[in-house]
Amino acid sequence: MKLSRFNFLKDFDNATIFFNSFTCALAVVDKEFLRVVKDIQNGSYNEENYSATLISDMKESGCIIEDSVDELNRLEFFRNVAKYDLTSFALTVAPTLDCNFRCKYCFEKHPKGIMSEEIQNSLMEFTEKKLSSAKNFSVTWYGGEPLMAKKVIFNLSERFLELCEKNSITYDAFIITNADLMDKSDIENFKKYKILGAQITIDGPKEIHDSRRRNIKNESTFDRLIDRLNDLLNNDLTAICRINIDKENIHCVDELLETLRNKIAKYSDLKIDFGQVTPFTDICKSIEGSCYDNEQYADMMLPLYAKVQQFGFEVNKMSVYPSPRMNFCSYDYANSFVVDHHGELYRCWNHVGNIRKSCGNVKNFTDNGLDSNYIAAIQWNPIRHEKCHDCKILPICMGGCPDAMKTSEDGQPVCGTVKYNLDKVIEYYYEQLKGEVDA
Repeated sequence: MKLSRFNFLKDFDNATIFFNSFTCALAVVDKEFLRVVKDIQNGSYNEENYSATLISDMKESGCIIEDSVDELNRLEFFRNVAKYDLTSFALTVAPTLDCNFRCKYCFEKHPKGIMSEEIQNSLMEFTEKKLSSAKNFSVTWYGGEPLMAKKVIFNLSERFLELCEKNSITYDAFIITNADLMDKSDIENFKKYKILGAQITIDGPKEIHDSRRRNIKNESTFDRLIDRLNDLLNNDLTAICRINIDKENIHCVDELLETLRNKIAKYSDLKIDFGQVTPFTDICKSIEGSCYDNEQYADMMLPLYAKVQQFGFEVNKMSVYPSPRMNFCSYDYANSFVVDHHGELYRCWNHVGNIRKSCGNVKNFTDNGLDSNYIAAIQWNPIRHEKCHDCKILPICMGGCPDAMKTSEDGQPVCGTVKYNLDKVIEYYYEQLKGEVDA
């Protein structure tokens, strides 16, 4: 028996906390647990000397493993299982790249045009092929501003649903929208076409938000977006309020949360999420000076999510608490695609509209003639990268954003925020566990 390479032991508040980054098990451990660890380190481990329940728990948590286990090989195996899983198909659809907002930090250009009927038909043919071995199909509507192409959204939604019902495939959808164009009929269509909810961005109290996220008519959008959040929640749909954080608005998060609590009737059902403003492309280089890097942003994550809980909103635990991620994102997942209004297919949301980053088109994409961009993305493997190979947080980081690595100055993986705040996250959840026990 040996110790996992992914173990963390941390002394805090007169307790020892155990965490394993492969299983993401977290526990306060006692002297017997530590005796097992020490005996393995000293080569004096004898399973008969310990409680059978304790050893079973330590094995289940991933803390101790058989001598024959190669954890990196195991990790790569599960990564490949997830990467090449064809039973789930994920599609992000940008029916237009045009937008009725001009946000100061946006990385996109906004060409006119919406997805034609011809491209819609080709997309359906592409989708039908991809669903031939799938049991689950998920769609995210994206843009530009997707609601500038409502007819396309609801037409394709109806066809997607028909296709899934015909083949007994589970279907769900979600929309990322600035919500300025959302109206009551859209809410009804969301329910009709299984668009389960929407993410809407509000970047601060009214004055701050409107300085960052005005529409092309130069109108205030703050109050309208509050109304849209209420409409979603009042119709039992998921509503996520995203707050994009940088040095310009970090100081006013409390004021925004207070306003949301006062103006959202079902505020306890509102999910709050935070986004790190990042200069992805040359288009948004002008805001680079106001952005936090990953290490700086990591310091702010826990205080931000703590505020969300203090104000009584819902926060997704996994937004902060690490989870095993066999793939970093859709970039290196074989059965996930982003498609724009021309039918161009991409690996990354940040690539939409950049034809040089396309990995094919729905009109002619075939699995037998895979594009080099597609293959390069799928074959990205941090496990084989020197910087990541021996890293103890590899299972919960997976090399960070692949696109960030490709654009980094040194061509090296860019470590995610979890590298910089894992100790604080462990302490944070220890305090929560301790509070539940004390209660």
